[in-house]
This record gives sequence, structure tokens and C-alpha cells, in this order.
Amino acid sequence: MTILQSENHLHLYGCLTADCLFEQSFDRAKKYEARFQWFISEFEKALGQKIKPETWWNSSNGHDIFRKDFICSDACTFDIFQAKFNLLIALFPPTPDDMTLAKAVFSRHASEGGYKEYRTFLPLYLANHERIIYLERLIDCAQSFETNNYHPRLAISFSRQDTEAWDSYRFLLSFFEKRPQARRFITGIDFCGNERGHPPQNKKQLFKQIQSDRKDGLHSFEILYHVGEMWQDIGLHSAARWCVEAAQMGVDRLGHALALGMNPESLARRTIRENTSEAKRHLQWITINRQALHENNYTIKDYQWFSDRLEQSTTGDYVTWHYDQDLIEHIRTFQSALLSMIKPYDPLVETCPSSNIRIGALGRPEFHPIRQFLDHQIRVTISTDDPGIFDIDLKHEELLVQRQFGLTAEDLIQCEKMARGIFLDRS
Repeated sequence: MTILQSENHLHLYGCLTADCLFEQSFDRAKKYEARFQWFISEFEKALGQKIKPETWWNSSNGHDIFRKDFICSDACTFDIFQAKFNLLIALFPPTPDDMTLAKAVFSRHASEGGYKEYRTFLPLYLANHERIIYLERLIDCAQSFETNNYHPRLAISFSRQDTEAWDSYRFLLSFFEKRPQARRFITGIDFCGNERGHPPQNKKQLFKQIQSDRKDGLHSFEILYHVGEMWQDIGLHSAARWCVEAAQMGVDRLGHALALGMNPESLARRTIRENTSEAKRHLQWITINRQALHENNYTIKDYQWFSDRLEQSTTGDYVTWHYDQDLIEHIRTFQSALLSMIKPYDPLVETCPSSNIRIGALGRPEFHPIRQFLDHQIRVTISTDDPGIFDIDLKHEELLVQRQFGLTAEDLIQCEKMARGIFLDRS
């Protein structure tokens, strides 16, 4: 019998199965031709190859070709993942009159049962009255599938762009002021998508406003923040710091937070370039937090080593980080300190094992940080993230973490308790 039943890190669009998407792809590609051509163009940019959708519908093995083009079954970059996800964006533009995707997802999960929290973007491009109708119907759709065994909830994903994020937040406040009964179905505000160039500190004022309004009873949203999932253009130490910075600013749940506890050995012999300004911010943050770091075994000697390495590695606007053994060991020491420093803030870390392995560039399952999180008594949950694109389910994740991550039944019970508690605490 499976232990995991509850998921709090699901993207609504990413839940649509490949088979269901394939069945509707031909008609919707014709209906949304311009959007479909955009998908084809973005796919070619990311993968360096031109997709041939006519083979999906006209070849005897078209279904297999489609699955190969859509499903992320192997390790890939986030850009490739996004290029595949774009097919869902292209064929299912959010409109008040079309709940096809939502109904397909809710219906399938209702047959499985459990507590599920789905993240979905608020379509700012719609006129205000249409946006209101869309959100009302999405909530009604989720509510219509709720049973004693299935409890769907929604988290609204915001753009990382500051202006759009503030617009989305103001809209939600206005929406729920007039519809307080709908609050039960909206659990959080989510910041997702590509995190490059969007450090948590850029959202400090918005986070502060959300927390203040929650304290005043205007809403009960939790702040959900995807962070520490990418380190292609910042140092792994900076990505780890972002996780703690987010917690320090009051983020309730950290999405993935891989950099905080992953084995830095996975980046051995790689080289990345980080913007000099970000590297200097890292040094400044270490200085400000030197006492807490020192109390957790990140010493003055470690600080001086990093400062010297930064100076040696800087050329103009960029710092070049070579992941040799010295840097790897430094990051390991820094991570250990951060894992202790973050505990008083008590964030919940949402892990998505298959997603993390396939688009998180971890290399090997044993490099995943979930064991580190549990050992440091950090609250952790396990979810599938985008089960349609990854062609997985929660049972698959349960077996994965047991067989390849070494988690015990007791570990899984703890993760399930954390995930279900999010829903029960709000009931």
C-alpha cells in the first residue's frame, strides 16, 4: 500500500497526460494556429531541431513520436523542459469558456483520491471582468470534483516580473474581498518559472505587503517560492544563499531548494560565469550574517578563502567559478551552515524527485538533498511537479525515493504528514 497520498507542488497544466494531450492536439493546433507556430519556433530554439507535428497525426507510429517530443524522460536543461511545456501553453490558453484541461486533470485525480494543490497562472492579458469569470469558473470546477476522498486546491502563480506580480496580487485582494467564500480553495501565491536574474531580494517589498495583509486578515495565502533550482549562471553558493534569503524574508514554502543541500560534487570540473555584482552581494550577505554562520562552523577562515577566491576569479563584469575540490568543499561547509541557519524560520521544502533529477542537473539520484533536509529536521514534502510531462505519478516517486534515495517508510510517513497538514490546517 502506498504511503504518499498528498501533493502540494503540482502545476495544473503539467498534470495533463501525454495521451490526453495527443487526443486533442490536432484540433487545437488548427484552432490556435499562431500559438502553435510559436511553440514550434521555441522548440527549435531550445532543442536545435525542427519539430514535425505532421508525423504525430499522419504516421503509423505518430503517437510514439508525439510522446518522444513531449515527455521529458531523461535529463535535460530547464530551457528544453520549458520548450515542451510551451505546447500546453499554446493549445490551452486560459479563457473563461474553456475548462477542458482543468476538468481532465481534476477528473483523473478524483479517481485516485488524495489532497492536491495545483499551481496555475492568472491570465493578466484578459480583461478584468473576463479574468474574474475565469477564476470563478476554475474554482467552481475544482469544487465540483471534490469528494470525501479528493480535495483539490489552487495556488495562483505570479510572474517574477515585479509590475505583473503586484498587479496579480492587487487583483486577488479585490477578487476575494467580494467573494470570501472562495478563499477555501486558494491556498497560496506562487512564484515560479525561470529564476535567472530574479533574486528573492527583488520581492522583499511584495513579500512584506503579503505578510502584513495576511496578519490583518485580508487573506490567508502562503507564499510559495521556487528557488535554488538553477545554477547555470550563478555560483551554487549563491543559489543556496537565495534559499535562506527567501526564508528570512518570510517565504512559507521553498520550491525545490536543491542548491541548499545537494551534493556539490555533482558540479565537479564544471565552470560557470556569475555576474560580479551577484558575487559581491554574496560576500556582503556573508558579512552581515557572519555571526550566525560562525556559530554554525563557517569561520573567518572560510570567509577569507572565499574573498580571496572571488578576487582571483573576477574579470570585469564576471566571476569565473571552476568547481575544483577546494570550491566543492567550501560549498559543502557553507551549505551545512545554511541548513542549520534556516531552521528557526521553519520553511517547508517541496521536493519533486523525478523533476529534480531530470531538469535539476543533479547527475545521480544520491546527489539529491532530501536526505540532508530530513537529517537536519527540515520539513519536507514529496510531489510530482509536472507528472504529465514526466510521465510519472506519486507512486512512482515513492518507489524512487525508497530505492534510490534510501528513504524509509518512517521518512515517507513524515513527508505525507507535512503535505496533508497544509490542507488540514486550513480546513
